[in-house]
Amino acid sequence: MRLATFLVTVAGMAVVAAPAMAESRWLACKVTDQGGQVRNFSVVFDDRRNTAGVWDGTSMADGTNVAITFQAVRASFPNFTMTYNRNDGAFSMTPLGANYGGLLHGECRRSPPPPGVPADRR
Repeated sequence: MRLATFLVTVAGMAVVAAPAMAESRWLACKVTDQGGQVRNFSVVFDDRRNTAGVWDGTSMADGTNVAITFQAVRASFPNFTMTYNRNDGAFSMTPLGANYGGLLHGECRRSPPPPGVPADRR
């Protein structure tokens, strides 16, 4: 009887314990460049898969060297590196090979997926 109860419990847990599904989180970001022009774009990150991407309204750029902690999201992209502070929404970009003269600062806030994003990123 005890074995049957154990087997039923294990079978029930196996049915309920589905694989963890990663949730992509979207951020609406705004950065002002050195010329004073405001740049708007979206960032997506996934804690479980340790991935990040930038959506500019037409195309998605996937990040490399992605590091996601409880406090920050960091990633490298072909033209810049980014750091997003999860505590206060502060966002910074370091352009690579451009004559911007340093960091660009802005902010990001949680948002729904923007229109036009590929279905696999929602």
